Amino acid sequence: MSATDQNAAKQVWQAMNTQIESSQDVVGPGWLASDTAARACGTRGVQWVINRYGPGTSAAERAEVLDGLERRWTALGWKPVRSAITGDAPGQRLRYPATRSLDDGFFVEFGTTERGSTLQLRTPCTPGDSAALNAEQYAERHTDTPPDVPGATVSPTTGT
Repeated sequence: MSATDQNAAKQVWQAMNTQIESSQDVVGPGWLASDTAARACGTRGVQWVINRYGPGTSAAERAEVLDGLERRWTALGWKPVRSAITGDAPGQRLRYPATRSLDDGFFVEFGTTERGSTLQLRTPCTPGDSAALNAEQYAERHTDTPPDVPGATVSPTTGT
C-alpha cells in the first residue's frame, strides 16, 4: 500500500484518539496511555485498541461523570448502556454497544471505581497496512496522553 492508502487508517485513529482524549477530560487529569500497536483486521485492514488508565471516582461524583460521558457519546451517535461493576471495587461501566462490538469491530467502554478508571476503544477496521503504520510508530507519535511508562512524559506540541 502507498502512503496515501494509509491516510484513511490515520484519520480514523486520529478521530478516535481525539474522542478518547475528550472523554478523559470529562473525568479529569492524570491519564496514562497503553494503546496497542496497529493490528491487521479484515481483508487488508487495520485497527488499534486505545487503552487509557486514569483517576478513580468517588461514589458521590460517579453519577455526574457518567452523565457527562453519556451526553458526549450520545451526541456522537453512540448509544451507551450503563451497568454495575461488582466485586471488591464496585463502580459503574458505560459501554457502546452494550455487548461485543459493531460489525466493523468498533466499541467504546468506560469503567470507574474509587480505585481508578479505564477507557477503552477499538477503532473500526479501516483499509491500511499494520506493518507500515507500526514501522512509522504512527499512534505512539500522535497521542497527547503520556505513555504508560513510569516517569515518562510526552510534549503535546512535539509528541516526544
